Amino acid sequence: MSNQVQFWDSATGTLVKNHLIANADVQSIAVSDQEDSFVVGTAEGTVFHFQLVSVTSNSSEKQWVRTKPFQHHTHDVRTVAHSPTALISGGTDTHLVIRPLMEKVEVKNYDAALRKITFPHRRLISCSKKRQLLLFQFSHHLDLWRLGSTVATGKHGDTLPLSKDADHLLHLKTKGPENIICSCISPCGSWIAYSTASRFFLYRLNYEHDNISLQRVSKMPAFLRSALQILFSEDSTKLFVASNQGSLHIIQLLEGNFKHLHTFQPQSGTVESMCLLAVSPDGNWLAASGTSAGVHVYSVKRLKLHCTVPAYNFPVTALAIAPSTNNLVIAHSDQQIFEFSIPDKQYTEWSRTIQKQGFHHLWLQRDTPITHISFHPKRPMHILVHDAYMFCIIDKSLPLPNDKTLLYNPLPPTNESDVIRRRTAHAFKISKIYKPLLFMDLLDERTLVAVERPLGDIIAQLPPPIKKKKFGT
Repeated sequence: MSNQVQFWDSATGTLVKNHLIANADVQSIAVSDQEDSFVVGTAEGTVFHFQLVSVTSNSSEKQWVRTKPFQHHTHDVRTVAHSPTALISGGTDTHLVIRPLMEKVEVKNYDAALRKITFPHRRLISCSKKRQLLLFQFSHHLDLWRLGSTVATGKHGDTLPLSKDADHLLHLKTKGPENIICSCISPCGSWIAYSTASRFFLYRLNYEHDNISLQRVSKMPAFLRSALQILFSEDSTKLFVASNQGSLHIIQLLEGNFKHLHTFQPQSGTVESMCLLAVSPDGNWLAASGTSAGVHVYSVKRLKLHCTVPAYNFPVTALAIAPSTNNLVIAHSDQQIFEFSIPDKQYTEWSRTIQKQGFHHLWLQRDTPITHISFHPKRPMHILVHDAYMFCIIDKSLPLPNDKTLLYNPLPPTNESDVIRRRTAHAFKISKIYKPLLFMDLLDERTLVAVERPLGDIIAQLPPPIKKKKFGT
């Protein structure tokens, strides 16, 4: 039966113990490094924990014991992992659950809390600001939409009616069973690139009034077999491709064709692939980050490595280069944010100040990582960041909040005096209106686009957790 966990003696080939654990199939299993504990995920969303314990307090004989089951998923638990201090499970319901092992946690702080994380931690939507287009990435197809517009006006907080509805311009299917790994549309809206595990595709888009035509660029070079990340330059003349072999390719885009300009080979002693890219608006600098190798900054003009940001213990989750200063802003998985001056090859004074004072404890306790960073074209002191549950404007001209300050501080009433406003103001302006938030970016200095994906819509489209036989069938 597939709803059992069995223990066998490898020397004699005999069954030692049999545990009937659920009414559904076992989907996944993981064992601790010490081999004295393991975790099991099932098709009904339940996670079971087994431990090897002594039969009596004075006995050397041990046996496997099942502890309390945990029901943090609604659907199949397809994968589990066992770290030294926690049980980790991933389900078809898009949830990643981290449950600490309390007996392994020395200090009862935030690390001892159950953490439930939703949605992928990389962007699946790209934007053409010039044409106001959004490209949505799915497993086996891409959808291109033109945003709707309105000519109506209203006061703050009003929802305005659309004068023109959004248009579905393109549905691009992949060939074969492979999933799409990454995709991107150029800022001008004339190029689309995407990659699967073994093939790279580049398309030229032509617009004539309300009609759109698609032309595939053929004869892609052999080194563009697969990509982990794709990014276009601000002027759409260059394409940056991070391959799964650790190299970075720069492609010059011509009218319906391309030219290979240069390849940055991986740093000596490492084969780690770069999974995050950022290019400066002037096109002079390219920043690339892997999962653990830090951030490298390349000069696109001189085609050589410019500098490497000092190493940090936590992976990078988002990075971007500011338009006026060429300061590189980096967000890490532990919720720390750094600002690094590319021309000066050192951290900025603001970054040193915030590291010295420290972030607000509520900011550091957020579950989901920052997935995107952008900048206001007319306000150089503003940094815009978002994760799945909040959108934040960091104003570097204002003081940093301390732990005694309200981090999620609502705007004071309009009748409050300027003195009270200044007293309650700090650098972090946070909005939780849109969630779960898949994408947010500025189209221009007055327009912000946000894409949210209600979790209930996803759950409604999933199949039932367990197929139950109906009477009479």
